[in-house]
Amino acid sequence: MRARITTTIEEALLNHAKDLAKKEGLDGANAIIERALELYFSSFQSEVWEKSLSSGWIKKLVFQGDSILYENIKCRKTLKIANPEDYTEEALQLKGWKKV
Repeated sequence: MRARITTTIEEALLNHAKDLAKKEGLDGANAIIERALELYFSSFQSEVWEKSLSSGWIKKLVFQGDSILYENIKCRKTLKIANPEDYTEEALQLKGWKKV
């Protein structure tokens, strides 16, 4: 069952959702907003554990239902983007990155 809601949202966010929906061939911004809410609430259904090792590695376990995601992370840092053109989808793909 679907429910109708009325809300206010930052206009820039709404326009971004509309553009993304159009780009992905979806019906409208509601599809993007619903997807975002599903992702948001799915994070509460998982349990995350991390362990930092003296070597600098981070071990991470994500428990979701009957599955476990196990990650080894060598480095985690936030960088300021100096050249946005280096991080376009095309540029990243050329460098061997894969969107997941």
